[in-house]
Amino acid sequence: MIKIKMKNFFKVSILTCFTLASLSTPSIILADSHPGYSYESNIGYQNPSWMSEVADSTKLSEISIPGTHGTMALHGASFLDENLTRNQTMSLPQQFNSGIRYVDMRVKRVKDSFSMYHGIVNQKVVFEDVLKEALKFLKDYPTETILMRLKEETTPESGSLSFEEIFLKYKNVNASYFWDPNSVPTIDRNNPTLGDIRGKIVILQNFTSSKLYGIDYDGLNIQDKFEIGSGPDEIYEKWNAIKTHLQNANTNYNNGKIYLNHFSGTGGAAAFLNNVYPWFVASGKENRNTDSSPKLIQTNFTNAWSDFPRDRNGQVYYGGMNTLGTELLLQGRIRHSGIIAAD
Repeated sequence: MIKIKMKNFFKVSILTCFTLASLSTPSIILADSHPGYSYESNIGYQNPSWMSEVADSTKLSEISIPGTHGTMALHGASFLDENLTRNQTMSLPQQFNSGIRYVDMRVKRVKDSFSMYHGIVNQKVVFEDVLKEALKFLKDYPTETILMRLKEETTPESGSLSFEEIFLKYKNVNASYFWDPNSVPTIDRNNPTLGDIRGKIVILQNFTSSKLYGIDYDGLNIQDKFEIGSGPDEIYEKWNAIKTHLQNANTNYNNGKIYLNHFSGTGGAAAFLNNVYPWFVASGKENRNTDSSPKLIQTNFTNAWSDFPRDRNGQVYYGGMNTLGTELLLQGRIRHSGIIAAD
């Protein structure tokens, strides 16, 4: 659903891709007329090997990483709830090839397997399909790594195996493609170098188990204010949370902590009534179409919501989290963002 740009702390260019991209190439790629947001199924942008430009010795915490929230949430249960349920419009292979390196996988236990879900909505894909695409990508581009948050999304089917048992079934079959935290010294297990994890899936473990199979998700420095209300004040609070987290990640780029900043959000229970859907939080637009106009808040002059866009007459419009984030990153003061997860 998105296209964001940013600069890495290293010699990196502005990112452009579905969410963010182009993290380690020296050239600058300019925005189109809708920077930061796209509702298209393909944005026609490829950046599959940007990590090849980053040195092996670079710590994970030192890399600005583009990611998607609700990576597999492409479907509603029907057209009636699609606006609320859908987080993304691009397929997983398209996301990888565009430059996405953080993915958010939410599953339901179904007997001895995982099915992909968003809330209670089946996304019509199983975890085996996800791994098939991830492994194919890593085989084609061994310089890259995939950070994979793995979370139990909803109540399991009766009689299912434990989460850990099902996970191990997948992991053991593809063991060489899963990063093993025991492969590095204890001090590096929460923050490996890129050289340690190239060609691997790094599990950001958001589930309970007898041991760690990757990096503890809850150990990251996370901003995830996801229920944000429906009015301009509440939406602006979300923007302030994003901006503060970006500033903190930038200031503390060398403290060894991995920052994760969710640009995503929803109006919660009021979303249906007020149209505060994920695409609106991302874009601030009147409707979900890429070329839609920004939604007007008020016509009279005000000093409120100072970062929201204004026209020459002082009329104030909603700013989307992706569009505002893109503008901030393009200003060049944020040179390290950590991980950004966006709709």
